[in-house]
Amino acid sequence: MNSIPVITIDGFSGSGKSKLCQSLSQYLNWFSLESGVLYRILACLFLEQKNPMSKEYIIPLLKKLDQYFIYKNGYICKIMNKNFSNTYMISNSVTIIASKLATYKYIRKYLVNKQRLFRQPPGLVANGRDMGTVVFSDAIIKFFLEATLTNRVHRRLQEFKKKKYNYEFKNLFQDMKARDEQDQNRKHSPLKPAKDAIILNSNNMNCIEVVHMAIQYIKQHDYFKY
Repeated sequence: MNSIPVITIDGFSGSGKSKLCQSLSQYLNWFSLESGVLYRILACLFLEQKNPMSKEYIIPLLKKLDQYFIYKNGYICKIMNKNFSNTYMISNSVTIIASKLATYKYIRKYLVNKQRLFRQPPGLVANGRDMGTVVFSDAIIKFFLEATLTNRVHRRLQEFKKKKYNYEFKNLFQDMKARDEQDQNRKHSPLKPAKDAIILNSNNMNCIEVVHMAIQYIKQHDYFKY
């Protein structure tokens, strides 16, 4: 068992994983991993090449991902995205491809190995869809964020508005619903809470309240009592 502690945050799109991950990593002064960024960068690279989604074209792109990592002492300490704008990274075209790429076992296996290189002292907070069930199944604390699809769509629209990215509620609702179904029903590493996950229902809470609740669980854990 790896002695470096990990806290995982899994959940559906728009459930607040990224905000909670950033807040907890800052609170603990730990490293953080936004696993979805890896799939989005891979999707951007795929869209650039305009080739079929076949293994012979994807493997070189996976290897190309290394240029987006900053390594230190054998660990990956940061993802450096210089080539793609944030607006493009969260666009519908990239999201659809990223979600599709995430269904392939060989892609997930390759990226799981990379994600585990983010685990370094003093600790890691990782968010995604299979962080607690697959990537870091030995995490000391596993959170799973829940919220209704309607609430998640409204939150994502607010996020897009801040980034000046236009999206209609109806279209985003359908897109996120389709992604939810694909994430839950994919054959490899489907989205689901780990058996020992702490469920955080954020329907009636803002992001600050969710962070405070998560911190209370952290403070109660034996690891942080010494």
